[in-house]
Amino acid sequence: MDPPEKIPANLLNEYTLTGKIPVYSWYINEMVEPRTIIWSDDYLNSFIERFSFDRIKSNTHGTEQYLNASLIHVECCEKYIDSIRGKDVAVIGSQFPWIEAILVNAGAKSVTTVEYNVPVCNHTVISTISYDDFCKSNVTFDSIFSYSSIEHSGLGRYGDPLNPNGDIETMEHIYRVLKPNGYCFLGVPVGKDALVWNAHRIYGTLRLPLVYLNKFEEVEWLGFDKSLLYSSNSDQDFTKQPIIVLKK
Repeated sequence: MDPPEKIPANLLNEYTLTGKIPVYSWYINEMVEPRTIIWSDDYLNSFIERFSFDRIKSNTHGTEQYLNASLIHVECCEKYIDSIRGKDVAVIGSQFPWIEAILVNAGAKSVTTVEYNVPVCNHTVISTISYDDFCKSNVTFDSIFSYSSIEHSGLGRYGDPLNPNGDIETMEHIYRVLKPNGYCFLGVPVGKDALVWNAHRIYGTLRLPLVYLNKFEEVEWLGFDKSLLYSSNSDQDFTKQPIIVLKK
């Protein structure tokens, strides 16, 4: 069944925090039949070669979907290298392994990608796991990256079950598997609160604190200033995504 074009009436209050968050329309149906995705060593190594720190800094790594996202990740990795080099790191949500490549180049001991449609991967550093298995697993990580992922959770865009708190529940699982004092490096669209159905959420002063769970300590923002929370933006603007550093 295709995702609904409008929010079901019985879920509207939960999705909008009882009407506090405005709803805009941008309907996307990206439901696909489960298919085999192959992350071969050649494929992964091509990303690892392209997304080296030097090539990103010199802007010779090629095109990317999010403006300056790779550069922000390099800044993050350099600043928090002790939480990455020689450590076990997870990436939540990844259609293309550019973050994984950056983490390999930062010297991560292991990189585990969590996805609904799990890529087949036999790399020596990068491994993959389903979201369901991640939620059940007791394996812990020194740090976890999630960039442009949780804002989609529970909106049905990708065929996932409708869940007004899908993003919050994902953060609960992240918190659970982080080691004590571990970092979550979180990238989501930030601006004035909005729900763009069913494309994404935009996190403002209402929704963003909820994903902190009253458990994470906010350390700093990288790439964009926190004043972004109060800036006006178009109803469909998902491009301004800082890395928010959260500590367990």
